[in-house]
Order: sequence, then structure tokens, then C-alpha cells
Amino acid sequence: MAEANGERPARKLGGVRDAPAGRENDLEAIELARFAIAEHNSKTNAMLEFERLVKVRQQVVAGTMHHFTVEVKEAGGAKKLYEAKVWEKVWENFKQLQSFEPVGDAAAA
Repeated sequence: MAEANGERPARKLGGVRDAPAGRENDLEAIELARFAIAEHNSKTNAMLEFERLVKVRQQVVAGTMHHFTVEVKEAGGAKKLYEAKVWEKVWENFKQLQSFEPVGDAAAA
């Protein structure tokens, strides 16, 4: 939204923002979501499988905090939604799973 004087409104630094449209189909975003699931599986002995990336948001920190809503398939075949946060610093080849929490059934998405 442009203000009356033609300048852009100031953005809040460090705020979480929706990623550009179509980011759910971006291979880098999908790779990071798969990384989050693999890390979660490794830490908890779970067997979740990636189904699709539902929503992507990002936050600029010391690097980027990626906020994903991801649909997974559980061992019994049920599809569930999880919220994952992955912290990435590309210039250091660093990525770390910060959280991975269930949010509900995939049928609700």
C-alpha cells in the first residue's frame, strides 16, 4: 500500500511474513520442509512422510526462520498437519529444526 506521498509504509523488522505466492511449490522450500520432517523423525523415532507444503511464511533473523505448515502421512496412513520452524543461514551452510508441532487433521486444510 502506498501512502499519499507515494512512499511505501515501513515494514516491521523481524516480523513473520507470508512468503511470495507459489512458494509452496518451490523446490528449496519443499527441501527444507522435508528436512524438518526427517529431523523430527530422527529425534522422536516417528515415521512421518512428506505429502505437501500447505503454507510458507518467513522471518528475517540472523538468517531466515522458515515457518511451514506441512501435510504429512503417519504410519497408519492418516494425514495430519504440522507447523515446523527451520532456522537457516545459507552463507554458513547451516539449518536447524527449531520446532515441529501438530496442528490438526489434513482434512481441515
